[in-house]
Amino acid sequence: MTAPRRRLRVTVRAWFFLGASLACLFAAYAGALPELLYVALLLAALPIGATWHVWAGRPRFDVSRSFAPHIIPAGSTAHVALVITNLSRARSRRAHWVDLAPWASDAEGDLPALQPRGSRYSSRGSWARFEYELRPPRRGVFTIGPLAIETGDAFGFATTVSEVGEQQQIIVTPETVALADSGLSATAGDGESRVVQRKSAGDEDDTMTREYRAGDAMRRVHWRASARRGELMVRQEEQRSLPEARILIDTELRGYADTESMDAEAESPAFEWVVRMLASVTVHMRRSGFIVGIEETAEPQITGLGLKRQRTWGDEEFLTGLASLALVDSENPRGRGRAGGVNGPVIAIVGTPHPDTIDWLVAQRRPGELAVAFMVRDLSAVDEVNRSFGVGSSAPLVAERLANSGWIVVPVRADDDHAAAWEAVVFETGRSRAGS
Repeated sequence: MTAPRRRLRVTVRAWFFLGASLACLFAAYAGALPELLYVALLLAALPIGATWHVWAGRPRFDVSRSFAPHIIPAGSTAHVALVITNLSRARSRRAHWVDLAPWASDAEGDLPALQPRGSRYSSRGSWARFEYELRPPRRGVFTIGPLAIETGDAFGFATTVSEVGEQQQIIVTPETVALADSGLSATAGDGESRVVQRKSAGDEDDTMTREYRAGDAMRRVHWRASARRGELMVRQEEQRSLPEARILIDTELRGYADTESMDAEAESPAFEWVVRMLASVTVHMRRSGFIVGIEETAEPQITGLGLKRQRTWGDEEFLTGLASLALVDSENPRGRGRAGGVNGPVIAIVGTPHPDTIDWLVAQRRPGELAVAFMVRDLSAVDEVNRSFGVGSSAPLVAERLANSGWIVVPVRADDDHAAAWEAVVFETGRSRAGS
């Protein structure tokens, strides 16, 4: 346990008494009134003695804190249990505790006087338990603590604040939204599960069988093929090729015009919409049978989320990685290229992408491949992006470049419903299939 950090504060009442003491001292010398010297000494002794008593008291506490659960989705609450134990050999004074958090919260209360704890004393009454609800305002990895315990003297002349206990982290993952089934499901069209059987010379029976091997179950013996070949033949195992999908996410700070400043820590409502959509789409498609690969426009932050690792990752592990996903202030994004060997739908989730990013997005779609782009638009920034392409405000919006390249573009705002945006994709893909 680390030594508590302490801060001493002298109250206005104490300064008033000290001022009154100086006034009496001046009056005693000016008016030759020695009786006022006793009054001045008394007025000064009270706050000075109280301040020394508060500082020298040195309360020693131990704090344990537990979260239930430790990982929560944004918009949810966590139950926090605090146990404060008196470690000193003297009875503690009444105090007030505040559990420090990065946002304004009501995690505070009154701490009663606790009995001493030790071999000479009974541990009964030496600790107190408190509970409160923690409601983080947004996703992220937040540090809770240390616990601030404020004690003071009976006259209200001085207070001391001791910060005790260790800091602990609580992880707030992005909220996921249930999405409707669509043409992107693993059983249709672009995500269709393909059954690939081993081929060999011969008729249909031959293509479905192979020779018997030690350890093969007898229930798999193909008797008709065995009679024709003169040896035991068993049915072949089917090899299934799982459908794959790619999700492209813009993590460059310059791709979000709603940031208040060119600061990687700046909060962007548009980026928060992008992260929630990324979480919802990824979880939805993985549960639909897809192997999902994620690629970022800036330096990769979602580590270990390649196509191979996505076969084994759980949803909670993936969402935990998104809790700390942030915008990157980089004018030189990493070299980008296509993920080789991937044939499936491509989904881009962006804000107001930089022209370089749009060039990269256009190159990600292969002919005949389904590509969907969710674009969180800030209309005030459209003209600026258009000018960067060398066109005027009356020219087509930059989103049309993606549409002309075969992308289905779904423009949204930062306050739009994610499920409704996904339903727009369901409608567009359904219309495209009907037209074809």
